[in-house]
Amino acid sequence: MEQQQQKQPLATESIANAFFAQFDTMTSSGAKTSEMYSGFAGEYEHDLLNMSHGYTHPQKIARVADTHLKDKNARILDVCAGTGLGGVALKELGFTNIDAIDGSRGMLDLAAKKQIYKNLFEELIGSDSVKSVEQASYDAIVTSGSFLPGHLGPMHLKPLALTLKSGGLFCMAMREEYLRTDYLLDLEPTMDRMEAEGIWQKVQKGIMEHYYNDLPGVFYVYRRV
Repeated sequence: MEQQQQKQPLATESIANAFFAQFDTMTSSGAKTSEMYSGFAGEYEHDLLNMSHGYTHPQKIARVADTHLKDKNARILDVCAGTGLGGVALKELGFTNIDAIDGSRGMLDLAAKKQIYKNLFEELIGSDSVKSVEQASYDAIVTSGSFLPGHLGPMHLKPLALTLKSGGLFCMAMREEYLRTDYLLDLEPTMDRMEAEGIWQKVQKGIMEHYYNDLPGVFYVYRRV
């Protein structure tokens, strides 16, 4: 039994790594990504939470948001909310007014069971606008694990930013290595262009140790102008 318990993290890591590796060569997001997540929804939390270094970036980006967002009733949009791990982290910090948006019905069904979110929106976010929510309606976006090949990319930054009220915060974390993929190579230049255009202002950028198991991550905080 002890040997089986020792092997479990490696087994779950292999499954999780294989799942995310499927997206490495994808050049667009869409229905295929959503279908893959819906098929993996039942095992998602078990496989990720049992990795040897854990799956802690939802808690880490929630803590980053907490340092900048003092109103616990602030209206927060958990983007690519998945099964709701980010919502759990925000709730544990005292936030009470959280909505979720995700393209996978299967993941949202599991998130709903946590009874954290006021509203849950099923939407594949496009490059023009976020259709499920009104513009300038949120005090903060908090998201991690959402910017990677086959998921959100540079083209989704502006539509997301436009859902924020003036002064609203965009808090995002991702694997650092994804910045060097073709899919996300233009991410930071797009962030810089949006700042030059007067859409938002950079507040913070930092490194997250053990973002995904032992891999480092990077996080960003921008404030809507």
